Amino acid sequence: MNQRVEKIRRLLRELEAELATGPRTESPAHSSSDLALVVQQIVDDLQPLLTPYDAAFYWFLFRHSIAKDSRPFLRVSTRRLSRAVVRSSYSQAEEPVISLGKVQETIRALESVGAIRKEGEPNREGTLYRVMVPDEIEACRQFRAERIIAEPELRFPSSGIEIN
Repeated sequence: MNQRVEKIRRLLRELEAELATGPRTESPAHSSSDLALVVQQIVDDLQPLLTPYDAAFYWFLFRHSIAKDSRPFLRVSTRRLSRAVVRSSYSQAEEPVISLGKVQETIRALESVGAIRKEGEPNREGTLYRVMVPDEIEACRQFRAERIIAEPELRFPSSGIEIN
């Protein structure tokens, strides 16, 4: 029985490693023009659905996954996120970190909107997440459709400047 359990654990570790170093083709953002469109969609379709903390955490995860190497997978720990994303303005500590509870709450909020998806179990390096782009997030697609119908006149005019 122990050998079977160890074999399952080994296979799970291999799968997690494969997900973490998966092919670049798994993300819709491949070229700089695709990345620019994804950033526009994040600003227009995802960010209005998020709180400021949620948005800051999403941008951090996006920057260290898709924007870094076009791979949507990222392993992070709550401890790292509490120090790396934003600083608490309420803390009087020398290093004003965000509480672990707030980090966990923010991760849950991002998961509930569909902006990230847990892809593996936690280990010493953290939990493996897949960072989703707006076209993969149902709430963003719905928000975009509602916005286009409700506010067709809210289009920004062209600047009139032509770049050759």
